[in-house]
Amino acid sequence: MLLLESLAKASGLSDGHQAIAAWLLDHRDEASSMTTRQVSRETYTSPAAVVRFAQRLGYDGFESLRGELVKETAYLNQNFRGVDANQPFAVGDSMMTVAAKVSALARETVADTLALMNEATLTRAVELMEDARTIHFAAVSFPLLYGQDFQLKMRRIGKPVMAVTLAGEQLFAEQLVTSEDCALVVSYSGTTPATLDLARMYHRRGVPIIAITSMGTNPLRELASVTLTLTTRERLYSKVAGFTSELSIKLTLDTLYACCFSRHLNTHQRMKDEVSRLAEPGRTSDSAILREERS
Repeated sequence: MLLLESLAKASGLSDGHQAIAAWLLDHRDEASSMTTRQVSRETYTSPAAVVRFAQRLGYDGFESLRGELVKETAYLNQNFRGVDANQPFAVGDSMMTVAAKVSALARETVADTLALMNEATLTRAVELMEDARTIHFAAVSFPLLYGQDFQLKMRRIGKPVMAVTLAGEQLFAEQLVTSEDCALVVSYSGTTPATLDLARMYHRRGVPIIAITSMGTNPLRELASVTLTLTTRERLYSKVAGFTSELSIKLTLDTLYACCFSRHLNTHQRMKDEVSRLAEPGRTSDSAILREERS
């Protein structure tokens, strides 16, 4: 859950804490440069009350809460201007208008996903995958389909990926996992029960977890060794489709594959070419763009 959602939904608070939550929601831009004492003056509370409020929401103090508030506000203010991730088109739109809006949504998603990435997180995730004997992939529904695509790509550069694809198969997964492996766990909400069961099992077995999930706090993030954040614009159910979340998942997995590939570019290129030629013998095209030069 985003901090802004926590502020809006905070319940069972004292009058002072309710005043702090309401003020932060209404003055989030001002709060970014204010101290604990300044916020206490604005909300007619004490500095200690402001600190306790931040701690109640899971932060060390007001400074860490303020930092998260600044990050979330900046994120929500960038990209996705003029296009709704949940309802990108309207009744009466022509086919080409729908096509243009879905294309605009894709462009915004790509920019949004890239903005949420950073060098240190990507490097840590790739190192965990490279050091692992096997990568165990966990997801359900559409993310699992993208996981199978990721599995195929990684196999072609010699990295085994195992995916739990059948209901009930997770009951046997624990017997196949060791601390020499790593897990790649994908859940937009971070609360999907079947995915969380696998994540808890990996955590219990000492397996490093790379989580791919939405911004904010959720149970999956708490289990992860490293987290890659997805574009977080969609509601869970009342959307036309998972246009942004699914593309963000696909782009994140493709980025992880590309980063692994790039670390040993020449070796992986040679390996992939050899595997592809063996798997698809005789494949050719009359198009000069598509046609491969014979080696």
